[in-house]
Amino acid sequence: MSHANHSATKALRPRLLQPLLHLGFALTGVGAVLLGCILPRLSAEWHLRDKDAGLLLLVQFATAASGALLVRRNLWQALACGYALFSAGSISIFLLQSRALPAFAAYGLGLGMAMTSTNMLVARRNPHRKGAALAILNFSWSAGAVACPLLAAQFLRHARGSTAFGMLGLCVLPFALLPFFADQRVLDAPAGLEPSLGALREIRAISYFALLAFLYVGMESAVGNWMSTFATRAASWSFSGSSLAVSVFWAALLVGRLLTPAMLTILPERRLYRVSAAATIGGISLLLAAHSPQIVLAGSVLTGLALAPLFPLILSLFLAEMGESRNAGWVFATAGLGGAVLSWLTGTVSTDSGSLRIGMLVPAGAALLMLVLIIRRRSNPATGRTQEPILQTTLAEKI
Repeated sequence: MSHANHSATKALRPRLLQPLLHLGFALTGVGAVLLGCILPRLSAEWHLRDKDAGLLLLVQFATAASGALLVRRNLWQALACGYALFSAGSISIFLLQSRALPAFAAYGLGLGMAMTSTNMLVARRNPHRKGAALAILNFSWSAGAVACPLLAAQFLRHARGSTAFGMLGLCVLPFALLPFFADQRVLDAPAGLEPSLGALREIRAISYFALLAFLYVGMESAVGNWMSTFATRAASWSFSGSSLAVSVFWAALLVGRLLTPAMLTILPERRLYRVSAAATIGGISLLLAAHSPQIVLAGSVLTGLALAPLFPLILSLFLAEMGESRNAGWVFATAGLGGAVLSWLTGTVSTDSGSLRIGMLVPAGAALLMLVLIIRRRSNPATGRTQEPILQTTLAEKI
């Protein structure tokens, strides 16, 4: 009987793994945006200047980028270590309060390891439907990011800002045991073939896509992390109202991702690239001009919808040109660094100028630079041909 129970338990583990991976990934979505959501509360509790708050964002996102580079061969080990560090950093923030800068480093490092290893594991476990599996996985991340501001607003009615990190750490801790549910044979799956690009062309292509990813994640993070603070100041909103602006931004981003395939039936990929980058400039400009809650919400919606198609298009072009290069991790690590640098730079410009409106010119400038880069690159450097047909096929398969 005990042998039968053991066999049943062994058979149940793989079935539980998929939903647990998605649930854990949703918690990384919560963790990625939590600091930005509650930044006004933490700034008040810990007496932080915008420059100090920006430093916390810099540490979180820079260490998350470093975590992506630490994920190499043993994906399950990286996943367990990532969730363990994520949990330990969260609980340490609660314990250390305003002296928690090193804890934010551990928090970000674990977050980066957990997100990167989960993406790679899900891709490895679904070799024939990789794009669809990753799209569903990142929908779970977006759901966590959308839910976080609303949950935080309700939770912090009766608790301090740092308490939210402590609670998140307790929720995350069990996911360090996910390898217990794993089929270790997945680790032996082939990683895929690399394209036959020359070394110089590969360096140029990786540099280009890394810069695009840096700018995109930097824009998304800067707007998302500072939205709550900006709405509080620009529209004289309460914390609950400013949290609504953050939720609307992430919800618009999520809806925009779902609408991207339909938009591709109307616009070619490169045109959608340009339209999205231009609309992002328009959305941030609307935020900069906002003096009422209605305009702040309108700017949040437009910016979220405009940003949504950009990252899938970047990934699609990158995969079409580079395949599964062993150096692809640098693109994702640089993307995380963008979130660190532009969020920090926004806070620094805000402090030095005395205006967060001026600070928000940082993501607006990044959108303008992205638009210039997209317009200038009209062909694949490896072939000299335009990539629109390849992009459309690849992106349709991924979404």
